[in-house]
Amino acid sequence: MKILILGGFLGSGKTTVLLQLAEELVREGAGSSDVPVMIIENEIGEVGIDDKVLKNRGLQVKELFAGCACCTSGGSLIEDVHTIARDVRPTWLIIEATGVAYPKEIRNNLVNNCNEPVKIIAIADAARWQRLWNAMSQLLLAQLDGADIVLINKCDLAEPKVADDIATLIQTFNSAAEIRKISAASRLDGEVWSAILG
Repeated sequence: MKILILGGFLGSGKTTVLLQLAEELVREGAGSSDVPVMIIENEIGEVGIDDKVLKNRGLQVKELFAGCACCTSGGSLIEDVHTIARDVRPTWLIIEATGVAYPKEIRNNLVNNCNEPVKIIAIADAARWQRLWNAMSQLLLAQLDGADIVLINKCDLAEPKVADDIATLIQTFNSAAEIRKISAASRLDGEVWSAILG
């Protein structure tokens, strides 16, 4: 089982990317497992909106409430991952982190407690970047820190220089990240899937 953590601030487009990613994995067969994809939704609050969208698409979703998977419910996440690995055995497990989570801490939690490969895909919102940066730069940096791949989303709604500036900034503190400029409102291309799944 391979684990993908999908992170990014609220409204950055995580669920839109997740739907395409899950559909791509299902379409490709994603290996020999009877269950190619399982999704854990990490929600803060009592009602998970995104999981209803995902379930309506026929995807298997496990909700994880009561806080962020990197802190208050980290133990629940580990239990869920062990249970899914033992009982469901999907080829891919995607964890969509809440929009205020720190994906690197979630990965550290998983690496320290599970024997599964983990990759972080972080999404940056080009359309709202400057406004979000002015209000919460430390949170944005923490969400992109440690990401293996950063998808700069909504490039169709921003000037090209904005996406270039975001990419430059990200490279100053996460030089190892592969950065892709996308518009998840359109179908993502094969190069993006190769980067994510490679």
